[in-house]
Amino acid sequence: MSNASPTIGNLKLEQLVLGCILLNEENYWHVSEILTIELFASEDHQKIFAIIHELACDGRAIRVPIVAGRIGSLSEDKDPEAYVSMLLHVASREEGIPLQDYAYELRSSATRRKVIALAENMIKTANDLKYDPDQIVDRASERLADISRASAIEHESTVSSTIGQVVKMAGDSSSSMAIRPCLNGLEKMIGSLATGSLVLWGGAPGSGKTAMAMQQMLFSSTIHPTSLFELEMDNRSLVVRSVAGETGVSMRDIMRGLNDDQFEALIAAQRSFANRKLNIVAPSKMTIQQIRSRAYAHKRKFGLDLLAVDHLKLVDRPSKTRMDPVERAYENARDLKALAKDLNCCVIGLCQFTKAARQKEQPEPEMEDFYGGSLEEHADLMLANFNRNDWHKRNPPMTNKGNLKEEWDRKVQSTAGKIEVYKLKDRFGSPRDRHIFDWDGKITQFKDQVFETQTSFLSQDEREFDLGATA
Repeated sequence: MSNASPTIGNLKLEQLVLGCILLNEENYWHVSEILTIELFASEDHQKIFAIIHELACDGRAIRVPIVAGRIGSLSEDKDPEAYVSMLLHVASREEGIPLQDYAYELRSSATRRKVIALAENMIKTANDLKYDPDQIVDRASERLADISRASAIEHESTVSSTIGQVVKMAGDSSSSMAIRPCLNGLEKMIGSLATGSLVLWGGAPGSGKTAMAMQQMLFSSTIHPTSLFELEMDNRSLVVRSVAGETGVSMRDIMRGLNDDQFEALIAAQRSFANRKLNIVAPSKMTIQQIRSRAYAHKRKFGLDLLAVDHLKLVDRPSKTRMDPVERAYENARDLKALAKDLNCCVIGLCQFTKAARQKEQPEPEMEDFYGGSLEEHADLMLANFNRNDWHKRNPPMTNKGNLKEEWDRKVQSTAGKIEVYKLKDRFGSPRDRHIFDWDGKITQFKDQVFETQTSFLSQDEREFDLGATA
């Protein structure tokens, strides 16, 4: 319980809110989603509200004699029956009490008390030289994230009211319930990226996960506010690589030195991308709480429809003991799903594959290949990139018996410049599918294949998988 002393105004508000509920128990249900016990600064009022809440949850009537009889002792030896009578008297004197407004004001005051307490603690620890300032900032970020979560109101809703919300959003051109994929092939396979959903996108190293995510972010940022938390690459290398298709300038060109044409191409790209709604956060390390806090800040300042994290395994979690990396990735996925719901945005979490997945005999990706255990529990959509050409090159035949070498050469040639994207889970559509995209590794860019019917270079078992996905 809080030891903070309430101001006179807040004490009066608390008395009015409790008195109003005691006058008519129906009033409790008008503010039950807003009020919690910690919103009351007075410990006496916390005790009284706890009794009211318990009676309501048990389905019992909220009667004044019952409440007064359960209070026990109050501070300063106040008589419980007399104090409850005073609450009734205070509320009965007011006409037209805006109960919900008062409840929201109590919630704001409680949040303010927590922020003040946090600020006072930060000042105290900042003046103590034994504390590292970076740790103080990290801890403050975590506490602010906790305060932000605690201040959110969990609303109940009926089917009818939810349909009403959907209709309102559908009729509002400024709001978006879905984000269009950056490639036609993706759109055919998954439809759209739903707001409030978590997309886990996996693959082995070199399969183009980051390139695909960045291509989607650049595509979406012409309309939607987007944010990328890049923990693997620095932002300069990432951006130069991602816009190489437009500039024709690679990171290797920059390291060797630019000629006049390349310099002009980069200046033109800077102007071209000036109005994109994309913010890139690229620290060397970041905790899940820091990502949450920064995402909330972006939502308030810029809006936020699409958020990507690269990648799940690199996101830190504060812990007194060393956390297993698999467990860390699993918990990060769970928190990213919660963040997607809280911010009503689509979150893309990039995932590495396990070493076992990259060494298995049947190389096609499965959900269990994702590093982090049973991540499918949290994901609404699971996609996986597969570079079959790279896999063939790493698995040449050991002998030329039966023309194996010629068959291997044919497969290597037929899969060059192509990457497959597998859909492994889809909460909103068919669970299994696959699409092949052209891949230009020099400029790290995906493109839709120009022909409508995709040529199969798969084995019989793999072709049966394709047929099953389209059945």
